[in-house]
Order: sequence, then structure tokens, then C-alpha cells
Amino acid sequence: MALVAPAKPKINTNPTQPGRDRAARRAPGKAKAAGRGPARVTGDARESVRDSARVVVEAGCGILVYPPEAAGQPWRAVFTENGRRRFRQARTEAELAAKLAKVTERLRAGAPDMERPGADLIAHYLDPDRLPVSRRWSRRHADTQRRLCRRFAAPVIAAVTCQDITPGHMQQIVNAAPTASEGDRLHRCLSAMVTAGIKGGYLANPRLREVHWQAAGRPVPEPAASTSGESALWVDPAEIPASADVARLGQALALGRRGELDELMAHVAAYAGLRQGELFALTAGQIATGTRVITVDRKLVEVAGHLYVEAPKCRKFRATIYPVTTPAGYPLAGKLAARIEQARAEQDAGRNPLGLIFPSPRFGHWRSSNFDRRVLAPAYQAAGWRDEHGTGAWTWHSLRHVFCTTALFGWKLDATDVSRMAGHANYRITLDMYVGTTAGILDRARHATQ
Repeated sequence: MALVAPAKPKINTNPTQPGRDRAARRAPGKAKAAGRGPARVTGDARESVRDSARVVVEAGCGILVYPPEAAGQPWRAVFTENGRRRFRQARTEAELAAKLAKVTERLRAGAPDMERPGADLIAHYLDPDRLPVSRRWSRRHADTQRRLCRRFAAPVIAAVTCQDITPGHMQQIVNAAPTASEGDRLHRCLSAMVTAGIKGGYLANPRLREVHWQAAGRPVPEPAASTSGESALWVDPAEIPASADVARLGQALALGRRGELDELMAHVAAYAGLRQGELFALTAGQIATGTRVITVDRKLVEVAGHLYVEAPKCRKFRATIYPVTTPAGYPLAGKLAARIEQARAEQDAGRNPLGLIFPSPRFGHWRSSNFDRRVLAPAYQAAGWRDEHGTGAWTWHSLRHVFCTTALFGWKLDATDVSRMAGHANYRITLDMYVGTTAGILDRARHATQ
């Protein structure tokens, strides 16, 4: 009598897994789309390679799900992430599906570091090795980003898992800024952090960037008005001092502690276009009196209380020129030549070892905070640039606007020449700032309508 092989036991997966026919495979998807019932593990069911009696569900992204073979056993899942074989298990299918949702998000985004805390995301963003050497941040920008992250971002997300960071967390960070302008700067910091986090595998949701500062009852400045058709870079003529205004500032500085030296600095800024940090680092060796050329190859920056001499803005050297006499009659070339001889004498005597043209009273580098408080603040009021409350439209940086407009409209230089002497990235910026895009509109319209 022939023996009959016992039938292999079968596992009923209909309540929890799709069947092997197409209709059954479509059913779970339809149920999920309709939003009925608990979370389900979806995928294609097949026989296990090791045990044909065992059902395995291929859930996508390389995740294999093993339903329980007997009552009371857990649901298990196996997947490979970041080169390591990992596991998940839960008592019910719904619990496992919830756990696998985060796993699937990471695997699809290729972001294995999403399980790390937000403190690691911040550290990655601030890490200088994240960027190529040629594109690393300047010292000042790096210090600003560290300050913003330490003050605003870290208290909110440092202890939160990167995958659990939500737009609500980002909104909380931005809203902590005291003013709208600080909120805008903080938003730019967070936007760059999210971009770095997505590229570095810490984040996957670009919507984390879509936040903005909310007033929430705090005072908000009126929206700034602009001229129709003009670039956002456009500098209104009212923001640019006239030559007489520059002369008054120089005269007010001449009444200060160092007299003519501070007056000379103001005129060099206004008619050679040097920034404040470039003036503080300026040495006698950078000036050629015969050709009236200043080579701008360094600047001074103050970061966290420390002074550094580094390359100029955007790490671009440039050369600029200064006039013999300013429009208001100040003998700039003669005064600067005399100061160069004086600085060299000070250097030979050991008092001014760096040969600085505009040293501090102790013949070292000026700190911008000290210079602004001790020298500029009283001069601004004496010259009428500030009222008794310290309010005014012009700043030291306004002197650079004087240089550019004088070169364009007074000396009649080409915009490309002015952009190179001023250190702009390209001549289009010079045109947008000082010539504008709507110049001549009324003249052309008047001519056309005659």
C-alpha cells in the first residue's frame, strides 16, 4: 500500500497580506487609499527561499516582512541600511507598518543619518570640511552662523531626532528672533542648513525651509517702498551724501582727538572706495603716490573679540585710484603722500611696526566697535549726519556710494571700470545700484510723444 505524503500546513495571509493573484494584490492598496482600517504592510507576497511553506512580503526598498507563523509571535522585518543588516519587529501588523514608514522614508531618500540627533545636523552644517576649500565661509560669516545656531536652533532641535524635525520646529526657531531683520537672517541660516542636511543624509523634507518670521504682536517695520522697475540693489540718491556733506563730516572728524588723520580717512573712503576694514588694514606699501593707485589686498575683521587680517571681500584683490583734489577742494593726493611719509617714519622708529596709514591711538589695528563709538558717533552729530537720538540716513558705508557715483557721473568712467575699482562682482551690479533700469524713461517717453 502506497503511503500518502501528509499535506503541508498553509498559513492564511488573507486578513493581513495580499494574495498571489492580481485581484487580491490590488485589494490592500484600495483599502489603504480609502483610508479604512489600521495601517497595513503592503507589497508582493512570495514563498521564502529557505522554507517554501513560509510567506515573505517584499515591501519595497529591500525590506522583507515575515508575518507570524503562529499566534502570539511578532511581525518581523529585515532590511539593509548604511551597509548594515537591520531588523524591526512589532506585536501587530499596524505597529510594524508604522515603524517601517520611517525606514522606507530613509531608504528612499538615501539618508541613513536621519536617526541621529539634531545636534549632529547642526555640527554637520557648521563643519568647514563640508565645503570645498575654495568655497569655505569667511571667518565673520562662520561666526555669525555659529552664533545663530547656538542661540536659536540648538535649544529647539539639538535633542530631536533628525527624522522627527518638523516645519513646526523650524517655525519655532525663526519666531524666536527678536526682530524681522534678524528673523530673515535666521531663515536664511535654516534654509542653508536644510539644504546641507538633505545633501548630507540627515534630512529628507525640503518643506522644512518654508518658514518665515511671524510678528505675533511684536512691532513690525513698515514695508520698504521701492521704485517701480528698479532692482532691489538700487540705491536711492537720498541715501548718498553730497560732496559738501562729506566735507562736513571730514571737518567734524578734524575736531576730534586725532584731527587730520581721521579727516583723511573719510576722504579716502569717499573718493577711493575702500571699505572700513580695508582702511583699518591699509599700509604705506599699498599706495603708489606717483600713479595715485591703492592696491587693496587685505582687510581687517573682528570675530568673537579677535582681530584677523585676511583677503578682501569675496577673496578678490583689486586696485583703485584717488583724485588729486576732491570735488569740495580737499587736497587728497598731497595729504595722503604726507601721511605715507609720516607712517614710514613711525615704522622706522618702531612706533608703528606695521606701517599702518590709519592706526589706532596705540598704533595697532582699530576695532570697528571702538572706532564707531569713540570717533564716528560724535562726528556724525557734529556734521549733522545724526540727530540727538542717533538717527540718520547716512553711515560710513555711504562713503562708498559717494565714490561710485562720483566715478560714474563726475569722472564719467565706464561702469565696468567702476565695478572693478569698487570690488563689485560684475558691472551689472554697479549699473543696478547707481544707474538703475528706469533711467531715461521719461526722456524717451517725452521724445516719443512730441
